[in-house]
Amino acid sequence: MSQQRGYRKRPGTPGPPVRSIRPFKSSEQYLEAMKEDLAEWLRDLYGLDIDADNFLQVLETGLVLCQHANAVTEAALAYLAEAPVQAQRIPMPRMGVSCNGAAQPGTFQARDNVSNFIHWCRKEMGIQEVLMFETEDLVLRKNVRNVVLCLLEVGRRAWRFGMAAPTLVQLEAEIDEELRQELALPLQQPGPDGAEPGEPLHMPSAVLHGQVV
Repeated sequence: MSQQRGYRKRPGTPGPPVRSIRPFKSSEQYLEAMKEDLAEWLRDLYGLDIDADNFLQVLETGLVLCQHANAVTEAALAYLAEAPVQAQRIPMPRMGVSCNGAAQPGTFQARDNVSNFIHWCRKEMGIQEVLMFETEDLVLRKNVRNVVLCLLEVGRRAWRFGMAAPTLVQLEAEIDEELRQELALPLQQPGPDGAEPGEPLHMPSAVLHGQVV
């Protein structure tokens, strides 16, 4: 599995043109579009053979998830070393995850890998429970929506300290900036817990249900 490092492309860095958000007739259609976007993102980051059709099959062993968690942690530690003052304002992971590289689909080892990633999302990334998923949600396809939303949130947070983001996250940032300018909203200041300012005006769950098109 080749890995193409996705860091050093912080928000505002010039990149390829970003596709426009277009309206979808149902949340199911938008879910498929988000899977396609995430598949393209992971393919670009790690050279994977992945698309919307095999998206869940590629992820179900947990190998890619654990690889991504460790890449995000590495990028976070690099950002901490480069910009310690700014880094203190951003919740970021300090520990990676262990992974069984021989795990096969449907095995205990695969479930353990997925579980390790989920634990990392909660403990190291501080992902909100509303955006979290459980092992069975991926392995048994019980809640694909939250698998997608969780990965988008990981991508959104990792973009703050240098990793390339999914296209949807970049679009959200552009929309938020346009709305802030339109409404003359000032940039938010860091909260008392050190959280980074400028939280998205549109959460992915709102986008998923067609509220942002």
